[in-house]
Amino acid sequence: MSEFKRVLAVDLGASSGRVIAGTYDGKGIAMEEIHRFPNTPVMLGGHLHWNVLELYQQIKQGVKLACRRYPDILSVSVDTWGVDYGILDGEGQLLYTPHHYRDRRMYDVRAELEELLPPEEQFRLSGNQPDPINTVYQLFADWQSNEALRSGAERILLMPDLFHYFLSGVAAAERSILSTSGLLAAGAAEPSGEVFARLGLPERLLPDVVEAGTLIGTLRRELCEELGCPPLAVIAGASHDTAAAVSAVPYRSKERAAFISCGTWSLVGMETEQPVLSEACYSQGFTNEGCFGGGNRLLKNITGLWLLQETQRTWAEAGEDYSFAELTELAEREPSPGSLVDPCDPQFAPPGDMPARIREYCLRTGQAVPESRGAVVRVIVESLAHAYSEAIAALEVLTGRSVDTVHMVGGGIKNKLLCQLTADATGKEVVAGPAEASALGNMLVQLAALGELDPAHAREAVAASETLEVYRPVRGASIPGSI
Repeated sequence: MSEFKRVLAVDLGASSGRVIAGTYDGKGIAMEEIHRFPNTPVMLGGHLHWNVLELYQQIKQGVKLACRRYPDILSVSVDTWGVDYGILDGEGQLLYTPHHYRDRRMYDVRAELEELLPPEEQFRLSGNQPDPINTVYQLFADWQSNEALRSGAERILLMPDLFHYFLSGVAAAERSILSTSGLLAAGAAEPSGEVFARLGLPERLLPDVVEAGTLIGTLRRELCEELGCPPLAVIAGASHDTAAAVSAVPYRSKERAAFISCGTWSLVGMETEQPVLSEACYSQGFTNEGCFGGGNRLLKNITGLWLLQETQRTWAEAGEDYSFAELTELAEREPSPGSLVDPCDPQFAPPGDMPARIREYCLRTGQAVPESRGAVVRVIVESLAHAYSEAIAALEVLTGRSVDTVHMVGGGIKNKLLCQLTADATGKEVVAGPAEASALGNMLVQLAALGELDPAHAREAVAASETLEVYRPVRGASIPGSI
């Protein structure tokens, strides 16, 4: 029998998905991308949906290719974004294609929901920052508008749980993904009865809640035959992609560290033993979500590299293609323009001409308007670093804990200018890595669930798997202090 232990991570993002094989040699994990595919939403009848059957077909293709290459794969687990879900009927069939969180139906019922359950009470009961994209808003909208759904719905499964169900036939609700929904009691592994009662929703819609790292079943027999695979274990891992990423943070001291999971969105937070439900936490936009192994992620969701991605796309459409590395080089050659934007300002949320909106924001707020391409990118990167710094300073106050190290993980760490500016803005040491944090965390949790890795040594395995880069604040470096 092979001395290596191999697992398969399915890592689904809002625009693409990947199936990645991980090989553990007792010290570190080597990752190999087996299959990559687009994740393209579909507009149908005026509503935005995920093409979930196509995603499932692509997952199956990835599993097939992986098992052909590595017949000794032990297990598979899926991680995705939060809040979205599928609905099953009494026969276990999917009632309709799951909606996308950018669908607008929730806004029709927002006022009614918030009269029944005001935002402050949502936060108190669930620990989640209220937002129309949250599962609770989506489910209330569906329940109010769809009589056939009310009569036919038996279960809801958030996206990774839905794919685990497709793979194994077992319906289970993993806590880290469900903790993004607004439906769980704060810090608990059970529904908030008060949330369900206030909104007239039946608690039976949630299946049994399981902890991250639960082996829920094996690959369906017919899938094994179709794909030529052994009966792989299907594991409900840290199924929310941020929970998976945080599972791979190589802390030196968790008590004195903050994390930034940096990609299209940036999640800035700390791990705490219990949810933080103070008025200050609510008013400053922080939310509470579950972790692998228990505990809580206190974090703030900040628009991240979306601004840079849309800037790149805008210039590409005008015939000027720049790689992200080239954009960073342009910014590095520019002095600080002294201007900042709020990355979370609603004007930056839709797709479109991002450079024009950045210039308009600076003009409207009386700041220097960036004219060159390098200056526009510099404003974006400095603004992100400043937003991270403000969030970390707020975390220190909210928790009473001092931070001396900021761990940055995710694809955004490839932008070395952003990492250095974050160190300068926070005045703290930044440890960057791993870049593939969600996939690596997914694998770590699987190995722990299989008994192949002691969770206490998971972060040692990260250090053995990845090269970490340290950025120290430059004395005298500064970023403008207000937006």
